[in-house]
Amino acid sequence: MRKAKSKTIIALVGLMLVLGGCSEEKSNEAYEEGETIKLRAATGLSAQHAWWANSMVPWMERVEELTDGQVEFETFTGGELVAVPDEADAVLDGTVDVALVLPIYEPDQYPMAEVTMLPLSHSDTLIASNAWKKLLESDEVLADGKTYAEMQFADFKVFPISTTMEYSISTTGKEFNAASDIKGTSLRTPSRIHEVYAGKTGINSVTMPAVEMYDALSRGTFDGSFYSIADWSGYGFQDLFRYTVTGINFGHFNGFIGMSKEKWETLPESVQEAMIQANDEIFTPGAQEWIDRAEKAIAENETKGGKFVEFSTLSQDVQDHLSTGVEDTWSNYAELLESNGLPGNKLVVLWRDILIEEGGEVPESVMSLE
Repeated sequence: MRKAKSKTIIALVGLMLVLGGCSEEKSNEAYEEGETIKLRAATGLSAQHAWWANSMVPWMERVEELTDGQVEFETFTGGELVAVPDEADAVLDGTVDVALVLPIYEPDQYPMAEVTMLPLSHSDTLIASNAWKKLLESDEVLADGKTYAEMQFADFKVFPISTTMEYSISTTGKEFNAASDIKGTSLRTPSRIHEVYAGKTGINSVTMPAVEMYDALSRGTFDGSFYSIADWSGYGFQDLFRYTVTGINFGHFNGFIGMSKEKWETLPESVQEAMIQANDEIFTPGAQEWIDRAEKAIAENETKGGKFVEFSTLSQDVQDHLSTGVEDTWSNYAELLESNGLPGNKLVVLWRDILIEEGGEVPESVMSLE
């Protein structure tokens, strides 16, 4: 009996290996026209986050419509399958087929993704979103015969989505009535660019993913964050922040819907066309959602005692202190990239020019960068 049982187990293991091999082989084969295509889609963000609820979900729904149900999505949110910021790796290793990719959270792998976080004199969600899309689609060569997208995201089929609303400074109650109030304030910094800025202004930098911020802020671990007002509702921050400085732009966080090039090439042309068309259709409404959410977040926060202070109304010493380093941050970021063998100077000039084309404005000294 024991010997027979061992043979049975060996046979089952062998069958599993064969089936597993067939499954892997199929995943690398091209789908045939009309064949049902089931794709796993994931994000570490909550299901209520604007990028998921108002970009990813409408995109998936439209793809299903345009393909008459040939494509079906199985979705996972809130880190139930993939956590922030592991979505990019999950796409490339085949854990999921498509995901919301947040490259700014992985500067070691995507060091030039942070460019959209550079501080600006003027921008809004629509301006920055259109500029981000143009940057991803730009055919300008930056180095080694490669464009921006080829240098950063060569392994992905990239579907651009909107950037967030501009980032502001928000605290759980600490106010900036004098320059001395800013020094020593602990703020969560979402990128290396903000870490550089924090260093120049005496702000203590705290690094962590947004999904971990609520508990830390609730415990009083730090004072606040550089963050987009429109993104508060995705994490419940409207219940925590009590003081926000507006009118000074600390950049826009970016992301994209990503699929591996390998997976993309298995899809029928009709499905590829449907995905591209769906992405074009949801792009602008996705950007508008950030604007709508900001208005709601401000109104809700004000009813809970939140204050929104326009930068120009702050005392002159506070304005001067917050302006410290804003212009230098552009050149510092370019130098950081150049020191790592990347075309930092060309990148920031390209981003500047695209932003201006879309209606944005940059600090005066940035205009002289060549």
